[in-house]
Amino acid sequence: MLLKSLVCLALLQCACTLRTYRSKIPNGDSVPYPCKPNNVWEGVGHILDEGTGVRNWFGLDFQDAGHAWTEDLCRKDSDGDGLTNGQELGDPNCTWKENSIPERKTGLSHPGICDPWDSPSCQAKPVTHPVYKTQGDWMREECKAQEFVCVAKHEPGVQNLTVHLPSDSHVPQKETTYMCQIFDLDSLITPGDYHMIAVEPVIDNVFVVHHMVLFGCTDKAEATNSTFECGMVPSSICQDLLSIWTVGLFGDCSHPSAGVRIGVNGYKRIALQVHWNNPEKISSWTDNSGLRLFYTPNRRTYDAGILLIGSNTFELPPRQASVSVKSTCTKGCTSQSFQGPIHLTKAWNHMHYAGVQMNIQLFRNDTALMFLTDDPEYSYDSPQVYSFTDNPVILLPGDEIVTTCTYTTAKLDHSVLQGEATSEEMCFGFLSYYPKENVNNRLCTTGGPDFSYCDQAQWVGRGCPNWHDFYSADVIKSSELYQGLVANCKPFTPCLQECVQFIVQATQSSACLQGDNFKFIKRKILTTTAEGRNIMALMASCPVEVYLATHPATNTLTTTPTSEGGVDAAHPVSAGGLMVILLPALVLLLGIN
Repeated sequence: MLLKSLVCLALLQCACTLRTYRSKIPNGDSVPYPCKPNNVWEGVGHILDEGTGVRNWFGLDFQDAGHAWTEDLCRKDSDGDGLTNGQELGDPNCTWKENSIPERKTGLSHPGICDPWDSPSCQAKPVTHPVYKTQGDWMREECKAQEFVCVAKHEPGVQNLTVHLPSDSHVPQKETTYMCQIFDLDSLITPGDYHMIAVEPVIDNVFVVHHMVLFGCTDKAEATNSTFECGMVPSSICQDLLSIWTVGLFGDCSHPSAGVRIGVNGYKRIALQVHWNNPEKISSWTDNSGLRLFYTPNRRTYDAGILLIGSNTFELPPRQASVSVKSTCTKGCTSQSFQGPIHLTKAWNHMHYAGVQMNIQLFRNDTALMFLTDDPEYSYDSPQVYSFTDNPVILLPGDEIVTTCTYTTAKLDHSVLQGEATSEEMCFGFLSYYPKENVNNRLCTTGGPDFSYCDQAQWVGRGCPNWHDFYSADVIKSSELYQGLVANCKPFTPCLQECVQFIVQATQSSACLQGDNFKFIKRKILTTTAEGRNIMALMASCPVEVYLATHPATNTLTTTPTSEGGVDAAHPVSAGGLMVILLPALVLLLGIN
């Protein structure tokens, strides 16, 4: 036990040191892997990319500089490729200071690896490792393609099918594209009852593929002969997660006791989603990547499923050393969704490049049982899959699953929103389990400040039991709120006195229109319908006036409202006094907090 504790402590210290050193050089967490596009070299100063062992030439120079970014270190050419360390790391003028924003964030290269890395002159350069004599020896080992090892692929009776985008599919000239295509399994495999037991990526253009997802569709879905742009899911009838590949993973091998049911008694339509990441907006790229599915008529004991947890609504402020997002799959949700025990076989975390730490913790009867995942040093490019092959973790109805994602925006001068783009952020956990039929809602996510979509008791406790009504355009149009706003208010401006009176009365009588409740409803629900957006536009006509009416102590100035809902010029207000009034009003009614 003592030895295990010492090993864990050593690993933790290594992780903390790696994170600390990366923060001491410009773009230290974004240095590209020379021969693996879309991958980041974690330990820039080391021969091994994970940041352990022998230092490379840049690592030795960094050590000599006292582990600090000095002008001398910036102007050195540690790897001898003709570019200074500053030019390679985005600080060509050597002006960067720790915790500041680098002059350049694109066109980066590794300051410890001579580029072009595979040129004869660079391959012949000596390196600092006792085994690798030249950069060629070193890079040949580092650049080896990793094989997807899954014994089940080679079992008798296993067949395979590759689904991929059409040849030469054009990559749009924009940062983020989700491209989908729906396939009819009935026409692609011999009719039968199968289990899909493994999936591996088939990558065409390594420079743009960010991740790929295989979705299960209902029988109503129709196959498409060509691709179409889609969002986080291909369509409303293709939403079941079947398999996920992302950069750093080599494939998906199912637990020996379970598989994904396809064929006559399973999914007959599937959808492939490919996320293209093209931050430099190159116009000439094409791609026809896809997934190879391994399936067998020798079905396992159970059907498998994937449970998605985490937060789908948050924003990260800039220049913050650490910002955390918490999402709870509540005991109310699991009591409602779980029809019996489920056996967890795999779990893994998913954030983007601002993510630094993430864990998923299991609670039962308000007591912490275990961490399902725990990444103290999260890396998007090297995701850790936590497997429970020998001893699946049993989850019960009434259990609580808490996801915590931690980010750093210290080097960013702009806020980061939750979203689909690689430059945006995510906070999701994926839990593979069996039997599939014991979960009737395989989505347990939250929005805003940990607001649950599936725990009605939580909303009752917040005084807003009818929150879901805001999703329905018909319910909104027939509501007293909507009809009263339309009768008394104008969109955005002017502010009418009768509008102020109506909004004050409505907000004071409904907890749904107050505080975090209304912030969540606006952000996640009202924005989805024209009627909801109209509610926001009508309420936005009088934010200051409504705030003053509901907070009389704030209104210390004697003013006369004009016909436009402003302040009469006969009663001047100082800039400071106006800000004292305006800021709380905007915070309350526009959800800026």
